[in-house]
Formats: sequence, structure tokens, C-alpha cells
Amino acid sequence: MTVKLNHYWTIIHDKKKEYDKFIIKKFIPTINQLGMHTVAGWSVLVGAYSEIIFETVSNDLDQLEKALQNKKYKESKADLFNYVKGYKTKVLVKTGKKDSYSTDIREDTVKFNQMWNIISDKKADYGSYTLDEFYPALEELGISVAREWEVLIGEGPSIICEGRATDINNLISNLQSNKFRHVKQRLKEYVENYESRILTFHIQKIKGYKSASYNILSD
Repeated sequence: MTVKLNHYWTIIHDKKKEYDKFIIKKFIPTINQLGMHTVAGWSVLVGAYSEIIFETVSNDLDQLEKALQNKKYKESKADLFNYVKGYKTKVLVKTGKKDSYSTDIREDTVKFNQMWNIISDKKADYGSYTLDEFYPALEELGISVAREWEVLIGEGPSIICEGRATDINNLISNLQSNKFRHVKQRLKEYVENYESRILTFHIQKIKGYKSASYNILSD
């Protein structure tokens, strides 16, 4: 079972050059060697939260736990604190309700992530509504639902709907449409503490002939 570990941070402004070098040359190689595969780094374009979301995945919880206890990871995380502030993490597992997740992400992708808590006495109706109406409506609006995640460890909201789109202009236009406003309003009959964010690439994986490399995009 794929498990996601998201790291959240804000870059210390006057450490940006040193940060870029450290992330590419030291942090990502360490993370990958320990089995926490680096998928991408994301910059929060719209929505209040940490500046950067660093996305990693492991094969299962056991592998992730071993990696987090490894001396190399602890040392690398301590070094990261020289360049970032406001660091936090979340461990995410799939809910099983919606799943087409892939670590291969098109270079023109933007994310539209939505977060919420399910109202406890409306779980059954929530499941029916999201699967039969809400998620299909997102797909019709050009937002591919990669996976519905549950926050296993970390602050809430407890559910994250990971959406992907390939045209930010169309995405914003579709989010302003009557269709999206209607289905979101219906969703709020079953959930609370709704939040959303639009993310763009901060760190992008570049596939090579034999291996992948990573590139930090300029601001």
C-alpha cells in the first residue's frame, strides 16, 4: 500500500541559493536512498498554508517508519532546518474511495487540492455523493482526481482530495463556473472545515534514459 509523506516548509529568504543546492545535492538523494521516493515539490500559488509542499511516497508504513528512524534522515532533516522554517509533516494513506494515483506527473501539471472533515453522522451519504456526483463533476471540469487521502498522522483537515489539471487558466475558469460552485455547495452538506489550494511545481522530476534527476524551478 502506497503511503505518502508530505513535508511542509517556508524557505528562509536569504538562504535561497544555499537551499537550492542542498535540496538537489543532499536532501533528495538521501530521501530516495531511504525509500521515501521524491515525487515532486510544490509551491502554493493560491491558498493559505506553508510555502512549499515536498511530496514523497513509500511502499508501506513499515518502510516509512524505518526511514524516519534512520540516522541519515535525522541528520538530513536537521541540516534542512538551516534553510527553512515552519517545518511540519503529514502521513497520508488512501481511503479506497477514489484512486488513480501515479508518481509520473506531466510537466504542465498544476494541482487543485481540497481538504475537509467528514461530518460523522453523514459518512454513508458522503461516500455516495462524492463517488456518484462530486468526483465525476471534477473530472468533467478537467480536474483529474488522483486519489482521496486520509491524514493518518498530522494536523487536519483529515481528508485530502488530490486533483490534477494541465491548464491553470482553464482550471481557474472552471472553479468559477456554476457547476463547480453547485457541487461544492452540495459537498458542504456532508463535510466541514473545507479548504482548497492551487499548487504549481517547485521541484520537478526529469526522467532520463537510465535514471531521474530533479530541477528546482525559478521563482
